[in-house]
Amino acid sequence: MVYIKATAILSLLAAASAAPLNELEARAIPKNTAFGFLALRSASPIHFQSLNANGGKIWIGKTTSTYCPRPAAQCPKGKTTSMLFSSSGTVGMNVIVPGGQQLYIGPTGELAYTQAHSAAIPSGSTKNGFKLTETNRQIYLSNGNNDFLACPLTKKTAKTGPWKVFVNVNGKLKDKDVPSGCKTDCLGFSAIGSAVKDAVWQYS
Repeated sequence: MVYIKATAILSLLAAASAAPLNELEARAIPKNTAFGFLALRSASPIHFQSLNANGGKIWIGKTTSTYCPRPAAQCPKGKTTSMLFSSSGTVGMNVIVPGGQQLYIGPTGELAYTQAHSAAIPSGSTKNGFKLTETNRQIYLSNGNNDFLACPLTKKTAKTGPWKVFVNVNGKLKDKDVPSGCKTDCLGFSAIGSAVKDAVWQYS
């Protein structure tokens, strides 16, 4: 399984907690930097697990799924899930496939991305409102005041996963929207970012 390593973020958290206040002032987030994300939810099975692209959706507890049509030696070196952010609040997946792949929130709240070679998103979806915020020298992903949720496929897998990632837009997520049929099975979490150097060809 390919996951973003938690050790780098853990060391950053330790450094931030020990740094003087004047070192924790907001700094400009580098442009054209891709970020991968870990879930923060203390004392839970998703804590420090990575957010991964798989099957057109974003998951916790599933491996990153990629595809490259070229010989292995000609494919990009990326293996993990990462995203590129714009000042307009939209997010592109960190890919080199022509046309790119767009991150969006589906009409039932699922965090998803477009297929390669297609910009189509379902009616009622939104691709806006995403933002990177720096707090105490840590990068966090947000979407307005909307909560990120990790929702298990069934009640029986609530402690083992995998978990599909949702965004509770305006608090309107309903029981019928989540895989288990009960939104109280979902775990709210914060998404903390770490810079990723290498892109993939495309996420599959």
